[in-house]
Amino acid sequence: MSAGPGGHYLVLGAGGLGCPALLGLVSAGAAAITIVDHDVVDASNLQRQVLYTTADVGMAKVDAAKVRLRSRDPRLHVRALRLRLDATNLAPLLAEQPPGTIVLECSDAPDLKFMVNDTCLAGQLPLVVGGVQRWRGQVQAVQRGHACLRCMFEGPPPTELQEPCSLVGVMGAAAGLLGFWMAQLAVALHAGEPVAGTLWAIDTRTLLPQQMRPRPRPDCPACGAARST
Repeated sequence: MSAGPGGHYLVLGAGGLGCPALLGLVSAGAAAITIVDHDVVDASNLQRQVLYTTADVGMAKVDAAKVRLRSRDPRLHVRALRLRLDATNLAPLLAEQPPGTIVLECSDAPDLKFMVNDTCLAGQLPLVVGGVQRWRGQVQAVQRGHACLRCMFEGPPPTELQEPCSLVGVMGAAAGLLGFWMAQLAVALHAGEPVAGTLWAIDTRTLLPQQMRPRPRPDCPACGAARST
């Protein structure tokens, strides 16, 4: 399945999920990709951040990713934004995206995932959001009219219960599987396939996926408001 001419993807995070997601988008024929990340390549993360090599250590991830993607497809238009996303700059960034953009939320920050969910729904931007820890992960495509991330989980866990990847660890193969899965869902959204509203979760020790497709929550503050406009 090809993303087709003009397909634009906004990838938020160029780490363990973002690297395989970017490779998957290029392999699917994406025409343009914007990459957003504030961090630099770290040697300790190379086992799961498959776009980079030891020669990239210390380089901004977005710059290293741009070089690697363009080497695979010189026709690809890549915009690299070294930016730490927060409540002040997320909405303006999403608002400047061209029509038809598909957003992929690939960070490891739960608070940011819900912020992106809410802002994409308000701006009518289709979204794929993913998460991975240790050997488990989940992916979901989000679009107006279907259950969103808040319908599934309501909100991020309290800060004291959030476990960063740097402490709990991530299996590189698990991140690769979930990242490519995110790319496939993004390409499917671009093609108009009905993939939104389903949460897929997988434990890579057993490779047995679970699928949840609830109805949109009527009182959801994110997609409930979107459905009423």
